[in-house]
Amino acid sequence: MKPPICEICDDRFLSGGGLIYFTQDENDKKFNERLKIKGFVGHPTNAFWFCEKHIYIARKYSDLVKTQALPKIRTEITEFENQEKPDKSKE
Repeated sequence: MKPPICEICDDRFLSGGGLIYFTQDENDKKFNERLKIKGFVGHPTNAFWFCEKHIYIARKYSDLVKTQALPKIRTEITEFENQEKPDKSKE
C-alpha cells in the first residue's frame, strides 16, 4: 500500500484525509485481481490518497474511472483556488 500522500498537493498526512477508490477500468480489474494472490504486494491502481483539503472534491468523482476523475478533480480545485485569490490588477 502506498503511504498517505495527497494525489493533488503531495502533502503527507496522518489524519483528516483518506483513500478514495475510483471505479475500476479493465486494467484496474486485472491488476487488482493479482492483489488477491497470496504473497503479491501492491497498491490498488484505482485507489488514491487525498488530504483533508482535497478529499471532499475527490469523493464527488469516485463513480468515474481514474482517467476521467483525476483531471476533473484537478480542474475543480484549480478553479476554486483561483476564485480565492484576489485580483491584484484591480487594486
